[in-house]
Formats: sequence, C-alpha cells, structure tokens
Amino acid sequence: MKKIYLVLITLAGSLTVGAQTVPTCSLDAAFIASNKIGVWPDSATNFISGSVGQPYVQNLTVKVPKDTTAGGFTFCFNRFEVSTTSAVTNYNLPPGLMIGSSTPAVSNGTVNGAPSFKFPGNANNCASIYGTPSTAGSYTLQMSVSAFASGPSFTPCPTAPTVSSGSGLSTQTLKYYIIKITAPTGVKEIGKDKFGVMQNQPNPFSGTTSIHYYVEDQDMATITVYNALGAVVYRETAKTTIGENVFEINASNWSSGMYIYTVKYKNTVETKRLSVSNNN
Repeated sequence: MKKIYLVLITLAGSLTVGAQTVPTCSLDAAFIASNKIGVWPDSATNFISGSVGQPYVQNLTVKVPKDTTAGGFTFCFNRFEVSTTSAVTNYNLPPGLMIGSSTPAVSNGTVNGAPSFKFPGNANNCASIYGTPSTAGSYTLQMSVSAFASGPSFTPCPTAPTVSSGSGLSTQTLKYYIIKITAPTGVKEIGKDKFGVMQNQPNPFSGTTSIHYYVEDQDMATITVYNALGAVVYRETAKTTIGENVFEINASNWSSGMYIYTVKYKNTVETKRLSVSNNN
C-alpha cells in the first residue's frame, strides 16, 4: 500500500478541456528517466505563479505505474481518475484557468461542473493548467485522485491495461498545490535603491523569454538561472537605466523543466520560477 500512497499524494497535476485550445504539453525528460512516479512538479516545487491578464500555462508530467503490491499480492493499475472535489468548483483554480490534457487521457465526464479524466496505467502522459487569469489572489487547489487496479494478479500485468476495468484501491483529496496570481504589474512606486521584478513572459516557453524589472537608479543588476539540481545554467550582468529594464534569455538549448531565477540589484534579490517546455 505504501507505493499506492506515494503515487496518490504526488498526483496533483491535472488535466482538461475547455473553450480554449488545450496546449500541447511535453514530458519532463528528467522525471521520466528517474525512478519516481506520480506527477511532476511535486508538491515541494509546486506550481508557477501568474499575473492577471497574462497567459498562463503550467506543464505537468504524469507517470502511472504498471503495478503495486499490497499484502504480498500484486495488483495491476488500470488508471488514475482525477476530478474536482464536491466541495469546490473547477478544482478551485483561479478564475480564467482550466485544466486539460493533449495526451491520451480519457475524458470521464464532469464533476461539479469541471472535467474529470482517466489516466491509463503503465503510461506516461502530460497535462496543462492553462488560460488567462482574471482575478488576483492565492488559490489552493482541491483535487480528488482515485487509483483503480485489477488483481490480485498471479501473472505479469499487461503492458496496455484496460482503462475501463478495475476496482477502486484508494482515493486521496489533494489540497497542497497553490497558484498565486498577482495584480497587473506596471511601473510602480518604489523607494530608492529598491526594485521590482516581473514574472518572465512567455512562461512556460521554448526559445526566448523576457524578464522585465524596474529600478530608480543606475547601477548593476545580475540575473542568475539555476536548474533543478541547483547548478547555474545562465548568468548575465547589465547596467541599469532608471525605470524599466529587461533581460532576454534564450533557452533553446536547455532541457525541459522548471528553473529558478534570481535578479540581484544592489543589496536586494528577488527570486521567481520559469518553465522550459517542448525542448528535446
């Protein structure tokens, strides 16, 4: 049962269809190559932040295992079912966002007015939370995740399980994924020697992204980008001008995944996350 529990508590990423076109998502190569299962990013990494009026996409990689053991028996996973809970509307996503998958997730109708999905066992899929947020705030998602499996099995589990079969093994309600939406950022009143950094746009991106920041003095600013292992993948220092400045980052040769970037100006540092997608 431990394996089932670990799968369920990490499965929070989730999935959709809506009026807008579902973005083409991509698998996180490092997560797929690892021995981890469930969904990436995990609860510790969490979801990227967004801004009102700015397009938002959070890429998710979903790994459903082939089997699990419980009480000395082997059970073959048929699917994970992901849906909003009866207590909230649309997973409690920020207004303007929805959830969907461009991969072979199976539509499972709607629950409390929001789409539900079946993710096949023994398969890697990805999904997206996407749209244009309209209201600032901090939103804690609520997601019901149920595991279905066949068994106990005394023969090897099938490579391609029947998604519609199986019995429920366990259900978890996930309440730890948070999306923060900030109000539109413009040139704001800031004190001398201080500055403000905007979320990079576009985000996620493949190729080039822009990071705008604002200062009230001429000095040096440094941007540093770190990968998931904490290694520096990019660093640039530039002399600022009063008002708006921008760093342009070309990540066309970077691996897909989540990165951390810091912008240092004088004695102040701001930190945000960016996401690279659709790269090999």
